[in-house]
Amino acid sequence: MRGWHLVWNDEFDGQQIDLSKWRVENAGLFKNKELEYYSEDDAYVHDGLLTLRSQKRSMGGREYTSGLVETRGRFSRKFGRFEVRAKLPKGRGIWPAHWMLPENGRWPPEIDIIELLGHDPKKIHMTVHWGTYPAVKRDSKSFSGPDFSRDFHVFAIEWEPKEVRWFVDGKKKFSTSAYIPQEPFFLILNTAVGGDWPGNPDRTTAFPQYHDIDYVRVYAKEIPGTCLLDLSSPHGRIERNPPKDRYAQNSTVSLEAVPDFRYRFSHWSGDLSGTANPVPLTMNAHKKVAAVFDEDPDAPKLLSGNKPISASTVENSGCPASNAVDGNPRTRWSSQFYDPQWLSVDLEETRAIDGVRLVWETGYGREYEIQVSDDGQNWKKVYYTAHGKGQIEEITGLKTEGRYVRYYGTARGTAFGHSLWEFEVYGK
Repeated sequence: MRGWHLVWNDEFDGQQIDLSKWRVENAGLFKNKELEYYSEDDAYVHDGLLTLRSQKRSMGGREYTSGLVETRGRFSRKFGRFEVRAKLPKGRGIWPAHWMLPENGRWPPEIDIIELLGHDPKKIHMTVHWGTYPAVKRDSKSFSGPDFSRDFHVFAIEWEPKEVRWFVDGKKKFSTSAYIPQEPFFLILNTAVGGDWPGNPDRTTAFPQYHDIDYVRVYAKEIPGTCLLDLSSPHGRIERNPPKDRYAQNSTVSLEAVPDFRYRFSHWSGDLSGTANPVPLTMNAHKKVAAVFDEDPDAPKLLSGNKPISASTVENSGCPASNAVDGNPRTRWSSQFYDPQWLSVDLEETRAIDGVRLVWETGYGREYEIQVSDDGQNWKKVYYTAHGKGQIEEITGLKTEGRYVRYYGTARGTAFGHSLWEFEVYGK
């Protein structure tokens, strides 16, 4: 696309969802009085499409199931053109959306590329939200066009530092400068069923409904004299110095590959080769660089996998404590929405403990301790922070021992509960 450089995309040409790009929801979320349970089997790839299916069937205490995928923890970006080609579902109580939230998990702000209420399939809604909950503000506009459930259309925003613009099939339909987010956002694609805004399905609503996505593409704006750096690092991260969104042409950036637990740096690939780490990179053009990590046979071992675990509370029956040690990054433990909360794993014998890895869902702990115990009753603090940031937090160098290890959260980072995809304890 002229004036824009492609930095991330998924054309859905494979046989299954690319889990390095997308996280698939598996939960009954409590928001907006929605009625669906988001089931993994209602999000699937076929014939070059990602389909989010909505069905009338019971699961997780809900009467309907549907699909949701998001790039949280996989990809986020500040500013750019975000483009989705899709054919939307319809019917009373059906609520498809393409939207974006901050990487750090807080809400608001929010950017809605499009939302549609299924009883009016010719109208889409384009919105930016900001403020402090519950005093949330918004700027929004609707556009009436063709029946968006009958064919594919391209829905896009162009998000720049001073303006967000909305497009349908290449034509601008709305713009705002009322509030412009200035932080990285991730993408969410879903179909809700029921809720405060669309109302609930009735006898006229046909099931199943299909939300078909042909592609998702993200572009960065071409700015003369500057170069873009696209980094990927499964099983670790890449730290850049200086940490910029783009670099002056022919400037130098230092890259350092930092492995996750159980991994070690192997080599660079893409527009960089070799094993030097850290390494300088001259930005004489747009660059795409990946860090390759191997499993480290000498690293501390995972001690907590599928061990007995208990929690102070659970948000609902779909989020039990056992989800945090099952090794499945799609299931989670979530607490109720107050402090303090805790999650304790029994290693079944006293073990030497080197570190803990917290893989957070949206609701993370801002202030918390890691504690150990020999009897599950008397606890010793071995780590404390008042500056938890969510995402993935690795706490190393604990050099302690115990049979029980506990996360003890005293202050949440969001309005939601404490919520972990995985609670991993490592030792030798």
